[in-house]
Amino acid sequence: MERRPVGEHVRSFVDEIDPIPFGVGTLLVVAFLAYTVYDVGAVETAISEAFVVFGEGLAWLYLGGMLVLVGLSAYLLFGRYGSVRLGDGDPEYSYPAYVAMFFSAGLSAGIVFFGPAEALGYYQSVPPLFDGSVEAGTAGAAVPAVAYTIFHYGISAWGGYLAIGIPVAYFAYNYGAPFRVSTALYPVLGEDGVDGVIGRTVDTLAVVATIGGIATGLGFIATQLLSGITFETGRTFSDPERLVAIAGITTLFTISLVAGVSAGIRRISQFNIGLMGVLLVVALVLGPTALLLNTGVAALGTYATNFFQMSLFTGAGGGVEWTTAWTVFYWSWWIAWAPFVGLFLARISRGRTIRSVVGTAFLTMTATSTLWFTVIGGSSVWLQHRGVADLAGATAEFGNGVAGFALFSTFPGGGLWQALFFVLVTTFFVTSADSSTLAVGMLTTGGKRDPSALNRTFWGATQGVIAAVLVVVGGAAALRSSVIVTGAPFAVVCLVALGSFVWWLRRERQTDTPRSMRSTLSTDTSSSGAKAPDD
Repeated sequence: MERRPVGEHVRSFVDEIDPIPFGVGTLLVVAFLAYTVYDVGAVETAISEAFVVFGEGLAWLYLGGMLVLVGLSAYLLFGRYGSVRLGDGDPEYSYPAYVAMFFSAGLSAGIVFFGPAEALGYYQSVPPLFDGSVEAGTAGAAVPAVAYTIFHYGISAWGGYLAIGIPVAYFAYNYGAPFRVSTALYPVLGEDGVDGVIGRTVDTLAVVATIGGIATGLGFIATQLLSGITFETGRTFSDPERLVAIAGITTLFTISLVAGVSAGIRRISQFNIGLMGVLLVVALVLGPTALLLNTGVAALGTYATNFFQMSLFTGAGGGVEWTTAWTVFYWSWWIAWAPFVGLFLARISRGRTIRSVVGTAFLTMTATSTLWFTVIGGSSVWLQHRGVADLAGATAEFGNGVAGFALFSTFPGGGLWQALFFVLVTTFFVTSADSSTLAVGMLTTGGKRDPSALNRTFWGATQGVIAAVLVVVGGAAALRSSVIVTGAPFAVVCLVALGSFVWWLRRERQTDTPRSMRSTLSTDTSSSGAKAPDD
């Protein structure tokens, strides 16, 4: 590859910038950092208050909205529009590579941080929906505990991603529209509206939501890595040392990102899935195998029969704090990630049908997360219940992030499995950070499919700084609160995007508008400086 002068890289970076999303997004980030330095206490107070106002006050929006997204996605999966293709030609990536990238981008940070710990927490303190039917700390609490983790990482988790990803891929690959979140709203905004005030506002909010969402994941992962070291060695870390850890992870994902989708993100994603499979086999074979399999089947049944109750349980009659801390937090996290995972999904879905994309999310992804939470989360529950290991004591002392390290230390060859889990935590997050930074790059360059390396580096470093501030200011509580706030506007955007897209498909099949629009959208893409998808 020919090396370009530094000045040429800088000129390319400046020339491609879309000033409104880039400028406003950067300004908001700088303002947040400056105010935090000026008055840390005020920021801590604001974050705590936001958790109550947005979490409890908007529980109805998050829970009801996500169920609607699942319903619309299921309609696309089973209805006549499932055969609609996103672009011409064969899929750009093989199905295994596609699954690996999609999964790594969508759930990675949460699945390694909460996978070994979440079911254990529900076993100790039964979720309000099942409180009264089973007693905490008993064998009967194991099934609903695992069932709730499957619910949080099941089909609902993918609704927001599909709401952005499918419309953007459809309009980008079929009509030459730019890779921007506002493109998903084309049926509502029209050609002028996408480039107007509302469209630009949506893209700018997408930048803020993406930074907030990925900073949450980066903060969780940094906390998990350091707590694992503390658990093993007893060494504690100061704030400056935690900042160094975040800087190290940021450097890793930035290097991978600059390498590109095929050379960097694809290969690390495939590595993630392979290593995840190894750890699954280790826990299943060396753990209580029969109990895990029986618990998994029973938990799936509980998830299926209680799906609608779990989806709409706001805790209004009792349990609102629990719902806010868990289900609302998760739904807001997935929705905050919707802009970047949706854009990344659109980026890698060329040549696939709508049915293939939704089916991958609802079936392949849900099956994978179900296996992980059944085996890893179930192992934590049963080893605790049978007195093999005091995992609850470890998480109480060191935090939820240590559960995976404590779990794998109980198996023969524990040091090796702990080291592999440490690697998985790091590389899983690298792919999420890669895809998010790529999405922010698209949003701040007018929808370019491949933003410059300098653009990606800038936003990668920015996300690392935000994560560092959140970890130092308030730890896990600050991370939870920030994502609930940044995700709120996109609950509405996702609903409008997917609902209007279904309406568009129905209208398109009844009229001859698509062909006349193709040239209009392509012309608009060219005039805005966006890079056409085929370039």
